[in-house]
Amino acid sequence: MTVAGLHRRPVAVGDLPAIAELLRASDLAVLGRTDFTATEVEADLRNENMEHQGWYDDGGALVAYGWVQRIGDSPKVQIDVYVHPSRAADVGVAPLATLEDRGRKLAAEAGHDHAVFDIGAYRQDERTRGWLGERGFEVATTFTRMRIDFDGPFGEPLPVAGVKVRRSEGDDADLRVAHAIDQESFTEHYGEVAQDFDAFRKRFTEHGDGWSTLWLAELDGSPVGLLVGTRQFEEDDDAGYVRRLGVIPAGRGHGVAKALLRNYFSACQGEGRVAVLLHVDVANVTNALGVYESVGMRPVLEIDAWAKRSPVDVVDSDTPL
Repeated sequence: MTVAGLHRRPVAVGDLPAIAELLRASDLAVLGRTDFTATEVEADLRNENMEHQGWYDDGGALVAYGWVQRIGDSPKVQIDVYVHPSRAADVGVAPLATLEDRGRKLAAEAGHDHAVFDIGAYRQDERTRGWLGERGFEVATTFTRMRIDFDGPFGEPLPVAGVKVRRSEGDDADLRVAHAIDQESFTEHYGEVAQDFDAFRKRFTEHGDGWSTLWLAELDGSPVGLLVGTRQFEEDDDAGYVRRLGVIPAGRGHGVAKALLRNYFSACQGEGRVAVLLHVDVANVTNALGVYESVGMRPVLEIDAWAKRSPVDVVDSDTPL
């Protein structure tokens, strides 16, 4: 499926300024502010597992941008697409179809007879929601962005009986412990795909030294919980970010998650941050939303996760990526 008057080509790091400007315009139209940094976009463009495409008009202006990525060897395929808000609302349908086509091919290459697509859209983004509905996507769950602001000194977290939390240097041994906890903790969560240790370590280190931090928790001497923090929201919000927080079933109900959060909050404030953010699936089976509210976090934004299952032999784009 093509877009009349638009020309598609792969985009890379050299196209970052135009892509960042398109994303800025899109965010301003939907949120009234930007919700990304150029550092994040550059990291995505350098990610060898993501394929990026741009759609240009005859004058060379970037009109639409999107990417596609298969997750491991699974049938799950993540995609995303943006169209400059000055363009017609329906322009996004064709790029979305093209990315789906490529996603089905990626799933087929991994030996699957179907692809499971996953894409997020801000609740108030009516244009994107329209494209997704037209393409047969449905809302599978909602992720809420939670925030806690440090209005006063947070102080040292209170001890929890039997729970010990420590900040790790991110060495190989601790990353292996974290990987084991991570895989056991998230088995029942929406959209989770098992990943091996190398993939886990790569994601932890992909942005370089100092971007990710690791916290580990023990219950009566046994490792049961992890928290991975990143600098994703430092540039725009001066905030820490909890990218991953997990507690294995045997460690739940003992205050482990709260202890991890409070230690991270205290560390972030000590480093000069003014807040901490995270995203939580509102349908989380472990009542994570309640945990976050209990430590003082509040909802500030909703992002719907749209999903679609598609046979790999369905092709409706007329030009391969």
